[in-house]
Amino acid sequence: MECFINSSDQELLAGIAAGNEDAYRRVFERYWERVYAAALVLSKSPEIAEDITQDVFAMLWEKRTTLPSVTNLQGYLFIAARNLIFSRLRKLHSQASYLEYQAQYFRESARMEGPEEIYSRDLLQQLQQAILKLPPQQQKAFRLSRLEGLDHAEIAALMGISRVTVKSYIVQALAALRKWLPGYLVTFFFLVCS
Repeated sequence: MECFINSSDQELLAGIAAGNEDAYRRVFERYWERVYAAALVLSKSPEIAEDITQDVFAMLWEKRTTLPSVTNLQGYLFIAARNLIFSRLRKLHSQASYLEYQAQYFRESARMEGPEEIYSRDLLQQLQQAILKLPPQQQKAFRLSRLEGLDHAEIAALMGISRVTVKSYIVQALAALRKWLPGYLVTFFFLVCS
């Protein structure tokens, strides 16, 4: 049985790639707190930071056969954490709880706004209500495309469907929104979000 206490990162990566659990445990002990701290700074949430850190180390073990090509373990772990956080935050933004947060924010800010801000808020609320009428898969594809800026390939990978299906969902969603929303709102929205 190998002892990895004073091993370099490269030796540890080689050990993990070979399936050595002691090497994995040593990397876990060496980097857990640093990855957690970075995830906490980015996410501002202890719960999300802990989940992300666990996911990073689970991914490290799952992808162990690719580790010999990693030249900077700390950078690799931090980039993995950052990417997982951004992915998690994108998902949170598309959930109904985020829409409720926005609605609450607009209700509170309306007390201090003039007519122009109230009008803009009402337009946004009409748009959000129209999006919520879409079937779930269309809604998700539309949000990922128009509100989060992902391309069809990224959306297909996230949703586990083909790019053709993604395109179909978005086209159907646009057609439905054009039908449900006033013409000026549709034009404004598609000019801003296209």
